[in-house]
Amino acid sequence: MQRKKAIELQKAWGDRPCEHPTFSREYDMGERTGRYCCTQCGATFSFREKAELTAARTAPAPHGRNSP
Repeated sequence: MQRKKAIELQKAWGDRPCEHPTFSREYDMGERTGRYCCTQCGATFSFREKAELTAARTAPAPHGRNSP
């Protein structure tokens, strides 16, 4: 996703919460920036931030005493 498009998405999305369902590599002037953009809200993330968000989504729920 071009950086310009990500900025447009951010402005249109505003302050609403987003679960960042999918990511795209960020490009600026045709060159990769090394960052990733949420394709829904336009927020930008480092590779590590993207990996942490993705891992948190796919991690199994912790088993507590009250779990069935």
